[in-house]
Amino acid sequence: MEDTSRLTRLYPMVQIKKGIWEIDEFDMASMYLIEGAERAMLIDTGMGAGDLRGAVEMITDKPLVVVHTHGHIDHTGNARQFEEVWIHPADAHMPMPESLERRRSDAEHIAQRQKGSIGAPYNMFHLYPYDINVDLRDTTCEPMPVVRPLSDGQRFDLGGRVITVYECPGHTAGEVVLLDETDRMLFAGDALNYNLLLGAAPLETTLSALKRLRDMADRYDGIWNGHHDFRALGMPLDDDCLENVIAMLEDAVKGNLTYCECPSFWGQPIPLTRQKPGHETPWDRMRATTLRRGRNFIQLMVDEGE
Repeated sequence: MEDTSRLTRLYPMVQIKKGIWEIDEFDMASMYLIEGAERAMLIDTGMGAGDLRGAVEMITDKPLVVVHTHGHIDHTGNARQFEEVWIHPADAHMPMPESLERRRSDAEHIAQRQKGSIGAPYNMFHLYPYDINVDLRDTTCEPMPVVRPLSDGQRFDLGGRVITVYECPGHTAGEVVLLDETDRMLFAGDALNYNLLLGAAPLETTLSALKRLRDMADRYDGIWNGHHDFRALGMPLDDDCLENVIAMLEDAVKGNLTYCECPSFWGQPIPLTRQKPGHETPWDRMRATTLRRGRNFIQLMVDEGE
């Protein structure tokens, strides 16, 4: 097993309600720990910085269920710290984790993006007690966890608290959200955000899934997503987020798309250009169309090779 003695456990975290914590992986990703009477659930494992398992064990000693909302590298990075993880089969092919070089590049980009919500001058400085050269490490030599398949409607009974899985494809083909009806909280991973990347499923499929979430609104009081760019740590997304995304996708499905270049909230333009040729990645043929409504941005990835 990996020697975690040198790794930080000092993640910023907020106890949202009794038995529920948001764990911030140094502005790279948000993870959630939900404790029932008999078991606990960890939602996502971040980019892979620090000793996540050690931090969780400082909070609870209950048997742990580890669930990934989707297969992207900033949500599965510490999966190998655990013996068993759950993920939707449509995302199970993704590396767990990605290469250290790719994760390091994405870690720096995402952390800078999320710190941008704090504003200058804080986004210019290293704010947290971790060393990226130590805490973000290559774990590909560690054993893979047993990977279990998630399915729509699947229920996890933690003891006095049941978490239900709902498919919500779009950001990835296997994106899921998790509903805790006991505390009326919906955990959305990257299925919903104010800066949302879509295109892994037909727009009609994504729109239908998001409308289902809206139709379930009487069962939750807030939506917590996988990054805290546009909200305070521990707080849910504002109510307009889901409505804006649904409205934009309805327009997109009707073909009402306006091509434009919009600045981000951190002063960096969102490009609407074709990818440079010669890269051996699935993104070579992709073109991003950016939609905006209020504070919401959607980047729709269009495959021009089909």
